[in-house]
Amino acid sequence: MAAMRGEKLLTASDLAALCEVDLKTIHNWVDRGRIAHFRTPGRHLRFRAADVAEFLRTWGYTVPRELARATARTVMVVGSKETMAHVTRSLEGVPLKHAAHAYDALVYAGSDPADVLLIDLPAISAEIDVGQMLEALHRACPQATFVALADEAQGLPAYVTRVGRFDVTALKTLILPQVGGARAPQAGVEESAAPQGMSQGAQGASEQAPTSMPRPS
Repeated sequence: MAAMRGEKLLTASDLAALCEVDLKTIHNWVDRGRIAHFRTPGRHLRFRAADVAEFLRTWGYTVPRELARATARTVMVVGSKETMAHVTRSLEGVPLKHAAHAYDALVYAGSDPADVLLIDLPAISAEIDVGQMLEALHRACPQATFVALADEAQGLPAYVTRVGRFDVTALKTLILPQVGGARAPQAGVEESAAPQGMSQGAQGASEQAPTSMPRPS
């Protein structure tokens, strides 16, 4: 896994301090594929901040405020004021940016690209060629998640996921996990013992993860 320029990275020692375990435990987790990682040309372990935050949430650790801020994903809504109001109500508490026009979205994509783009197709289809707009946005933000708010499929590209314009449940299910929103407890999952070497102080629940989540071993 390659790191993007300017991306916050953590060392094995950083992760060990966050989880209150020794370095051997970190290397065991890496060997067992418990956390995404990569190695520098000198073979030193490095972890992307976003992967560390996801790991902490998944396994029930507290996510430090600084790390949560550094890994926060941005969501941009492309559409009318009514679209923005609907998404704001549906994704309560999620920071949103608004592009009232598709051209505004293209400008933002060049200067401040979002991680998730919610595009109200009926609201903008009368003003611009939707296919060309999506292609331009995808070229500018190839790593972004594209979501089309539309009640009917319109020959969308494979990288675009369609959600009903006013389907609140589907919108939450799709978006909240990507931006660190609340996770639903997993039925039938029993709590397992913490990894060897982890102190009781590291077993506090995170902001998003239920305390019943199993720990890595």
